[in-house]
Amino acid sequence: MSAAPDLGPEAGPLARMAAHPAGKLALTVIKWAIPLALLVIIGRKLTELGWSEIWRARPANPGFYLLLVAQFFLQPLGDYLVYRDLWGAQRPPLSVILKKRLMNTFMLDYSGEAFFFFWAQKNLKLAPGMAMHAIKDSNVLSGGAGLAMVWILGVILLATGGLHIPVLPGQRWLYVLAGTVPFILCAILILGHRKVTALSRRQLATVFAIHFLRATYVLAIEFGLWELSGALPTALARLQFVALRLVITRLPVVPNKDLIFVTAGIAVAGAANTSVTPVATVLVILAAADLVLAASVAGITALLDIRGKSA
Repeated sequence: MSAAPDLGPEAGPLARMAAHPAGKLALTVIKWAIPLALLVIIGRKLTELGWSEIWRARPANPGFYLLLVAQFFLQPLGDYLVYRDLWGAQRPPLSVILKKRLMNTFMLDYSGEAFFFFWAQKNLKLAPGMAMHAIKDSNVLSGGAGLAMVWILGVILLATGGLHIPVLPGQRWLYVLAGTVPFILCAILILGHRKVTALSRRQLATVFAIHFLRATYVLAIEFGLWELSGALPTALARLQFVALRLVITRLPVVPNKDLIFVTAGIAVAGAANTSVTPVATVLVILAAADLVLAASVAGITALLDIRGKSA
């Protein structure tokens, strides 16, 4: 029987940089400078469009706002199902999963995973290494499922004429390699198995299936949001914006992805000669809804924690 793999976190360049006072200051400046710059760019563009016009262009269908709420809770629900399968009776409560989601929203990507790992170490009686492997492998499989969905959407858009990729002579192998990236990390987990993970192949398959189904539902809801908003003229245009957001959310360790999506979406709408005002309105609502819902859930969970401690 092979020894359990040692895949604990190592001090990378960002960790070493954060440990140094000057590096910590630089990271703080970068953390705030990027969103502020994006806000300035977005604010100027929205001012050019006119705030009264934006208000009038808001979606009137109540189903649009119901889908916004449903979309917010899909990710924590998927994570809850994942850890219920992996840890059984030791599964974390949904409130902890929501806190993980909130930290990933308000802070850097994977800051919620760090919080979740230390919470599991403190509160759950898991086999040695199981917390680390479950969280690590769930994120790897989630990334693989998301990237696989990018590949599937890319094929659909290519087939429908919604995406044009220039193919240079002798460079087709680059596109083939890029198309197989979603499966590489997942293949390493499956083929390496006990050398790289403590999870069984059944658990790996189940976790991947949950993440893939969640990604499918998220994309279906986003398509429904654009459909109900009436901001885009065709189904192909709606699918293009769904794909654009999916690609941006797959960018690794990039903060403020919603603001990047707003900026990119406004630029794409202008380049496609689509009416920019209704598109910009929906983009702003999508970005704001995530923050508003996250803040609301954070406030509710904090009140429940205070109430629970005082009881």
